[in-house]
Amino acid sequence: MGFIFWGIILFIIFIYIFGSEPVGMQFITYDSVLGTIISGLIIGLLLWIWFGTGYRVERGVIKVRSGPFKSTIKIGEIKKLSKTKSPFSAPALSIDRLEILYGKYNIMNISPKNEYEFVQLLVTKNPRIQLDKKLSK
Repeated sequence: MGFIFWGIILFIIFIYIFGSEPVGMQFITYDSVLGTIISGLIIGLLLWIWFGTGYRVERGVIKVRSGPFKSTIKIGEIKKLSKTKSPFSAPALSIDRLEILYGKYNIMNISPKNEYEFVQLLVTKNPRIQLDKKLSK
């Protein structure tokens, strides 16, 4: 995931450093004020997501934050935890993710730094959580 985030950021920066006159029809050129603002907003959002993604367990909930996006998961509603390598969008900065099935049909993918400790903390707070075979080792 780091390659994707930092690749996009570096690509935009390199366009401004090494870019030349645009060729063909351009909707927004990089050397316009609007193009600079849009590029700055994209870089800012990617950096905010990169440095602002985290998970906090407090008062019976998991607070998930990924840049400007926030959500909460009640630990008592968690039904199952499993490992996944889902490439779909999620508040996770790694492809190796922990899938949380909670509520009626809700799923959240996260990637805590220390997965084992995170799982153990959740299981101590809600012993009814099912663990898939990869996590129950």
